[in-house]
Amino acid sequence: MLLITILIATISFIYYSESRDKIILEYKSLMQDYVTLHIRRLKWLHNHFPQYNKYPRDNRFNSAIYDLEYKEIFSTLKSKEIHLEKSIYFTKNYVIYVHILGDYYLGAKYLLIEVPKNKEFLKRIYLNIVIFATLSFIILFIIGYYLSKLFIKPMKRSIELLDNFIKDTTHEINTPISIINSNIEMLNVENFSPKDCKKLNRIKIASRTLEGVYKDLKFTTLETIDKVNRDKINLKELIEERIDYFSLIIESKKITINLILKDFYIYGDRSLYIRLIDNLISNAIKYNKINGVITIILEENKLVIEDSGVGIDNSIIDKIFDRYSRFNDYEGGFGLGLNIVKKIVDYYNLTISVESQKDKGAKFIIKW
Repeated sequence: MLLITILIATISFIYYSESRDKIILEYKSLMQDYVTLHIRRLKWLHNHFPQYNKYPRDNRFNSAIYDLEYKEIFSTLKSKEIHLEKSIYFTKNYVIYVHILGDYYLGAKYLLIEVPKNKEFLKRIYLNIVIFATLSFIILFIIGYYLSKLFIKPMKRSIELLDNFIKDTTHEINTPISIINSNIEMLNVENFSPKDCKKLNRIKIASRTLEGVYKDLKFTTLETIDKVNRDKINLKELIEERIDYFSLIIESKKITINLILKDFYIYGDRSLYIRLIDNLISNAIKYNKINGVITIILEENKLVIEDSGVGIDNSIIDKIFDRYSRFNDYEGGFGLGLNIVKKIVDYYNLTISVESQKDKGAKFIIKW
């Protein structure tokens, strides 16, 4: 639309300039004839002055004469705008032509001829521009719309393929995750050596990570936020529960958790708030450093989750909630977590803000 507007404006300007030049030439031709006629009258009056001292007038035009020092000698002009340095110029209602006299008749150096402006001709030019611009805009917009659809079709198809892949993946990984978790629970860890326990913990961490990915994929492709429960949720207890859920992953990165939590109750769907908190904590762990720190503050009407990780570059902060966006290329994921967070925040009419600097961590603030 911007390109179409620029194109139409350029063509309209060229058309107006050419039409205006044509008008000026027509006015010049007409007014030069008036100049020739008026010079003869001035010469006659000059030669018969002072016996005859009446300044010549004409019903077709107005005129004025000025001396060498730009002082008015006599004028019948209607317009008060005088520009002796120009050869021809337009005022609101008139066109004025300036002619330099070779002979100083009546002491005059400049002769000005004034005729009414042909407003109908100008209106016709403006009307032609409006008609041309409107028709061109409609035609070019239709062409541009279909070209845009044509150009965007491969990208749209790619997104559809990706969404279908995610749906298929979601169906496929559900059963393996369930089998892994159920078999882990059935294992008798009392007979395990410390080395085997360490291996089992790694399996649990991998299973928890995969389970989190599965839940995000399921939420994105298979679930909606149209029909939700309205539960009374103790947000403090929920956060503590989710920290316990991620405890193995937290321990594996040797992250210190600082919890400053007050009792705070909200009404909403418990599963949605679990997804919201899980994704924020998961990102705080994923993008944190070894031996890093995560601080979670819960006050009345405010939740803050801050980490000491890699941070977010200011150039992409506005895009982090977009679907499939990711902080960097060396951490895994589909780029769905923060998009899910934003959907839930918007659904409950909450506000979320981000404060971050590169290599200095990130702080997510949610307010009710």
